[in-house]
Amino acid sequence: MLLLAEHTLVWAPERLPALDKLIRGAIEQQRTLGPEAQDTLMRLRLVRAEYDPAERTELQRLARRHQLPGRLAAWVNAREARRCVWESIADTALDHWRDAVEDAIHAGLAEDAADWLYAIRAVNTLFGPWADLDDEHRLAQALRGTGTGRLLVRAREPRDCALSAKGNAKPIEAVLSGRRWLVDATVAGDLGGELEALDFLGDLYAANQEPRLAVRLYGRAGRKEKLQALAAVMGDHPLPSTPIGDAPWWVLHADAALAQAQADLIDDDVARELMGAVTSLAERGRAGELTESPTRALTHQATKTACSLAGRGTPEQALKLLDLLAADVPREPHHFHHSDQGHAQACVAIAKAHPSAAKQALTRLFDLAEAGVQEALQLLIGDELIGLIRTLEGEAPQASESGLSDEAIAELRNRIGDLDDRGLYLADVARALFEPAHPKAVLRAEQARDRILQRPAPTPGIAQIGSALVPDSYQVARAHGLNDDDRKACLEQLLAIASDGREVVLTRQQALTAAGNLVVGRPQPDRRYAFKAVTSLVVGDEPASYLGEVLTDSPHPLSAFRVNIGSASLRGPALKFAAAASYSSDEYAWVRDQATELLGSRDEHDVHEAAAALCRLPNDIAGIVDPGLLATHDHFGVRQASAVLCMRFPARHYKTALNLARDPDFRVRRALVEAAANAAVEGPEIDAIRQILRGDPRHSIRSRAGVRRTTSDRAGAPGQTPA
Repeated sequence: MLLLAEHTLVWAPERLPALDKLIRGAIEQQRTLGPEAQDTLMRLRLVRAEYDPAERTELQRLARRHQLPGRLAAWVNAREARRCVWESIADTALDHWRDAVEDAIHAGLAEDAADWLYAIRAVNTLFGPWADLDDEHRLAQALRGTGTGRLLVRAREPRDCALSAKGNAKPIEAVLSGRRWLVDATVAGDLGGELEALDFLGDLYAANQEPRLAVRLYGRAGRKEKLQALAAVMGDHPLPSTPIGDAPWWVLHADAALAQAQADLIDDDVARELMGAVTSLAERGRAGELTESPTRALTHQATKTACSLAGRGTPEQALKLLDLLAADVPREPHHFHHSDQGHAQACVAIAKAHPSAAKQALTRLFDLAEAGVQEALQLLIGDELIGLIRTLEGEAPQASESGLSDEAIAELRNRIGDLDDRGLYLADVARALFEPAHPKAVLRAEQARDRILQRPAPTPGIAQIGSALVPDSYQVARAHGLNDDDRKACLEQLLAIASDGREVVLTRQQALTAAGNLVVGRPQPDRRYAFKAVTSLVVGDEPASYLGEVLTDSPHPLSAFRVNIGSASLRGPALKFAAAASYSSDEYAWVRDQATELLGSRDEHDVHEAAAALCRLPNDIAGIVDPGLLATHDHFGVRQASAVLCMRFPARHYKTALNLARDPDFRVRRALVEAAANAAVEGPEIDAIRQILRGDPRHSIRSRAGVRRTTSDRAGAPGQTPA
């Protein structure tokens, strides 16, 4: 009965009241056995005290009045301290553990006293203060030199057995010993050992195909990073999450982090409930109503999780979140808030998901940008915002789709000029995008032109990493005030930089990207010149870049200087540029052949660029490429290219598209649904693909396919293991 009760305490404490009759019977039986059964009797009573306040009060009274032997009084105090910690009553827990340490020292329980000192240290780590966390450590080390007495005597400590079995690759023995370790630590009131055992077992279960058990243990141990890593490994299979409710802050912190990591996998009805729970939690934290760490980790994580679900809830929930975060906008210069990144992304998500709240959300985004929030400034030039407030020349604003009126769009676009006038980051690029004829945009483009044309030659012995070639080329390409000769001269200069072996590889790659901004829309002679200029780079005939073996991902194995700035190859970026510069069928065919060959490269960057080049080919050239072969490639980017090509010829490659709709990598399925949404022709094949993708486990994919899913729709979804 004792083993059952203590096992239930560890693994299912909510079921203890159901065992009360059996526990009371065992207690009465032990009372008849005399002093030799006092340890077993105390363990049973301590289990009952976990759920029975009367039993708990009685044991505390006996310990306080010294009516129990010192070793049993120490045990009672340690268990009460553990219970208080799990109920977030930190100060009371510390008092009980200090009493337990004192009684244990007098009773000769040096090992247990040391463990309880470490429990005090763990409480201070969790709740503060952080003045000197090593005091208890030094005392515990000194105590362990005075004796080896313990409450629970084992021939060999379960912790040692578990660690040894794990080191010897014996997972079954490790799990059994780890579970005994966890039970013993819980029974002894050893918080540090309990958290360590939870983490240990979580690692074992995660490594041995038991992710659901690992999630539960990681959550109790508060291991946020391991939960997020496990969620990433699981892909499209959602991990079971605990409802946000009554638990210690570190457990809620881990649960909220897991919800953020799986935000795209949560069903729509669950997302609404979770959105309300984490928003309420963030509200309580900001009001000072939560007992948590000194860094307010739970409040920050609840806010981040609410922001990640901002587009999944109701419009009322979205507006409530914006109201909650309103206090995070005003700030001193060069200050930040923990919510900045999620806050900015939530504004865009709300504007896309809830047209009725779009104006408030985008106004908040611009408020953040005016406050200097870098994440908000970066979103100003993102495709999502451009699609909401930009209209093509000659077209009327699409207010009915975005929920924004003509006046609201005009107001938001005017604020871009205000941001640029204040000299904020990327505001100049945003103005060039939305107001290419503005005098400031033209002046800035002229300055960018001069920087490109007057760029000094490389200095021998000096490696300059990083340049402004890409944003400068964008300014030159967008501004209306520059003539074609200026753009042509900049294009030629960028191609010269890309071919210069004296430059570091990063600069040459950036020069190719910058040249791609300028070559689009150029006359045929200019494009032909540009195409011929990079053919040698595509086939790999050009000399290596300066410090190519030192600054890239393949340094010499004996080199002590290792700086990784990415791939050392120029073939992929050059091929992508060649695809943009191609004009004739022969040129496109050459790009196709080179891209097909480059797909076999060991350089993942080259493979990805080759796949992107295939997507830029016209239909008559791309039609020769077999998407079925691309769909078998290991690299997700190649399978994405296969998805794009399948949607160009849906009837011809319908079976391949069906396989891609169930691809294990969500990025491939996302590329497929985007390609289906942008397909030039409609047909039954595309409708069938969309129908499959409407059952996708990821919200971002099924919403693009045009459906919302609830929990009742989950079983049997593509890529999902039915319960």
